[in-house]
Amino acid sequence: MSNVFRGGVPYSVDVKRLNEAFPVPSLTEGRVIKHEQLEAIIDAVKGTQRYYGVIHSWISQSRNSNAIFIAWEPKVGVKVLDPASLLTHAEMRTRQKIRQTGKAIRIYGFVDRGRLDALGQQRFDHDKRVLNAYCEAMNAANKDLAVPLAPIQSLPKPKLIKGA
Repeated sequence: MSNVFRGGVPYSVDVKRLNEAFPVPSLTEGRVIKHEQLEAIIDAVKGTQRYYGVIHSWISQSRNSNAIFIAWEPKVGVKVLDPASLLTHAEMRTRQKIRQTGKAIRIYGFVDRGRLDALGQQRFDHDKRVLNAYCEAMNAANKDLAVPLAPIQSLPKPKLIKGA
């Protein structure tokens, strides 16, 4: 992937500051980080595109590199989710638009089934069975609904005019 710079400050600078302010050992389950703390670290005001962009980048990096699932806590900030909260979060996300369902189903991969209570394990097992059926149906529907298209042809390259 190419690094495109469009005149703004890259998010990686602020994400690095967030990683230094909240190292992995300090991100314990159930920890809530308030908007005021985040604003002070990244020097962006809540409600701006930069604020949400930086926080989303940090959340994605925490999830993908360290398997720490952080979610927005409405009107408070962000919260590090424990397995039970993560299961609830995954259930809520899979009830949203069908377009987002495939992405939301991947959240279940972060749930540690062994750390759930008996009821949580039953809910998790049921959800996995149902969602596997959803995935199979979505994949079959995508194959059936696919429209064969001709390959994309690019426009001809502009020719340089000499002597103009």
